[in-house]
Amino acid sequence: MTGFEVGIGGVGLWMPGYSGVESWLAGVPDPEHAQPSGRAFDRMNRRRASQLGRALSDALAESGVQAGVDASTTPTVVGSAIGEGCTMVGLLEQIFSAEDPVSPAAFSVSVHNAAAGLISISNKNEGFASALSADSDTPAASLIEGIGLVATTGAPVGVVCGDEPVPIHLLSEGQRWSLQAAAVTLVPLESNTKCLARLRVVLDGAPDLVPAELDLPGSRNPQAGMVDLVAAVARGQTGCVRLDRGTGRGYCAVVTSAPIS
Repeated sequence: MTGFEVGIGGVGLWMPGYSGVESWLAGVPDPEHAQPSGRAFDRMNRRRASQLGRALSDALAESGVQAGVDASTTPTVVGSAIGEGCTMVGLLEQIFSAEDPVSPAAFSVSVHNAAAGLISISNKNEGFASALSADSDTPAASLIEGIGLVATTGAPVGVVCGDEPVPIHLLSEGQRWSLQAAAVTLVPLESNTKCLARLRVVLDGAPDLVPAELDLPGSRNPQAGMVDLVAAVARGQTGCVRLDRGTGRGYCAVVTSAPIS
C-alpha cells in the first residue's frame, strides 16, 4: 500500500477509432483515428515508432496538455506488459528465415524501453524516463513509480500504460487483445495546481466503481485497468477502481474527484 496522495492534473487516451478521452466518452468513432498518429513525435521518430509507441505518445501528450506541464522537463513512466513484442518477434523471424540482414535501426526500436526513449528524444527531455513491465499489475507498478517520483521531487510526472496485440502465433484467438494506451499526469497537491482528482494506490482495496465499457479484445488488454482509472477521473467519479481487472495482485486506485485550487 502507498498512503501518499497525489493529484491528477490531466488524463489521456488512445483507443481504436478515437482521438482522445472526450471523443471516446462520447462514443462516436472516427475512421480517421483508426491508427494512432504519434503527433507528439518529431518527424524522424514518428517514422521509427511502432503503433504502440505512437499510441503511448498520443495518450501522454493529451494528458500533459490538459495538465499544462512542460514535456521537455516532466519525467515519464511508460508501462507495457509486452512492450515492442511484435517488432522483436518480426526481427527474430527474419533472422531465422535467412532473409535479408536485420536492420540495426529496426533493432534499436525493438527493445522494451523504445517508446520511452523516443518520447524523451522528441521532447528534448534530458530528465528521468522509466519503462516498466508487470503484466496485469503494470498500471499499478507504473502509478506507484510515478507517485514515488512526485513525492521525492515535488514536480509533475507523466504516467502512460499501453500494449499492442500479441503476435498471433503466441496466443490463441480467444486470448488476444487490441491496442490501447491510457495516461495520467500526476501532480503534487501542495503545488496549487488545479487538479481533476486526488489519487492513492492501495493493495486489496474495495472496488466500488464499475469498469469502463470495453469490447472483449479491449477488456483483455493488460492495461485495461489504466483505462478504467482514466474513465473514472474524466467522468468526475469518486471511489475505488481495480487496476488489474481481477487478473493481478489486487491493486486499486482510490480516486477523490474534486477540483483543487
